[in-house]
Amino acid sequence: MASAGKPLSGDRKDIRRQQIIEATITVIGRNGYAGTRLADVARQAKVSYGVVGFYFNTKDELLLATLQYLADEYTQVWKDAVAKAGSSPTARLRAIIEADFSRKIASEKKIAVWYAFWSEARPRPNYRKLCAQLYNDYYWQVRTIVQELIEQGGYSDLDAHQVTVALNAMTDGMWLDLQIQPRDFDRGEAKDAIAMFLRKLFPNEFAQASEPQAAREAGA
Repeated sequence: MASAGKPLSGDRKDIRRQQIIEATITVIGRNGYAGTRLADVARQAKVSYGVVGFYFNTKDELLLATLQYLADEYTQVWKDAVAKAGSSPTARLRAIIEADFSRKIASEKKIAVWYAFWSEARPRPNYRKLCAQLYNDYYWQVRTIVQELIEQGGYSDLDAHQVTVALNAMTDGMWLDLQIQPRDFDRGEAKDAIAMFLRKLFPNEFAQASEPQAAREAGA
């Protein structure tokens, strides 16, 4: 519980705010969007109901902040992955795929929360706007890389837009598979399926097994 006698510093306020948002993610993952109550969030965060109200005036404000937090986290993870991958478009695209299925991003809980928010996006313009911006940023990053692959490899029969849309659809579909059948489908299988698709399109660039796939084969 927050101390009533001494105000929190700016850093501690940020930590407490994040603590409440992370508790909200857990509660949505467990109870669903409609079943999320501020009292449950407070209990999960181990703070009083009043502390939650101090940081977020309404439940809607808390939920929007939670969606923004997830979007910022997702964007930062894939941007960091791309930055570390270097200049090769093949390495950068592989890095994005690894990021999409990393445990930080693609945990069962967070995928459930993403789908909960997506289901609410149509009637809620602020959700729809945030999700659309996230999609656009990601789309243009992937399309830029795909266009580089097409030009460098001379794949004149491929369309960068169509390839990017297909990749996005595969990722979304495999996230759904991870959510509804986690015991029968895992991240490695998802990444291998995407790698197979990319090998068909870009045989020279994706002829070699990805690092996770190679590691599994070596340990088999």
